[in-house]
Amino acid sequence: MRHLHRRGADPGFTAPVESWDQWLIVTAFRLAALPLLLAAALGLPGCEKPKPQTAAVDPAFLEREQEFNDRKESLLQQLATCESGSWGPAPKPIYGGRGAFLGRFQFTVRTFMTYWRKRDGSVLTAKEAADYAHDYYKSANLAWYMIYDLNEPWHWPLCSRKLGIPNQIKSIRAIAPV
Repeated sequence: MRHLHRRGADPGFTAPVESWDQWLIVTAFRLAALPLLLAAALGLPGCEKPKPQTAAVDPAFLEREQEFNDRKESLLQQLATCESGSWGPAPKPIYGGRGAFLGRFQFTVRTFMTYWRKRDGSVLTAKEAADYAHDYYKSANLAWYMIYDLNEPWHWPLCSRKLGIPNQIKSIRAIAPV
């Protein structure tokens, strides 16, 4: 079998041919297929990927979720105000009970360490627990865990009774988004 090469053809795209007639036929097929290949490469309507569908969220669910979050935040603000006189981040550390209770939620270091480990599985040092107890957002998150998830509002005995926290939790659970 001999190799016939066209002058000017790319050396990597030549193939052994039996005759010039065979070469003409192959070249004609390639030229005829070119428009079809281009059309396929540029995307025919049949090859278009379907657009992803997104589920619509029920407005009633969003309203319930917003009400749940508002009631949760309100309960935590009430508790912080009852325990320390205000809510939100404090400009300086807050101490109560001759330094035994820390932050807006008046945690003891031991209580903070115990419930942090129970919730997250991580162990805090006493210094870290004291610093976190003074951080409003971390302590509010832990207080919510203790009150709502563990159903233990008794950690704040006076304010829990004064604010009716057990009853508030029942009403908040009733509107909790599923």
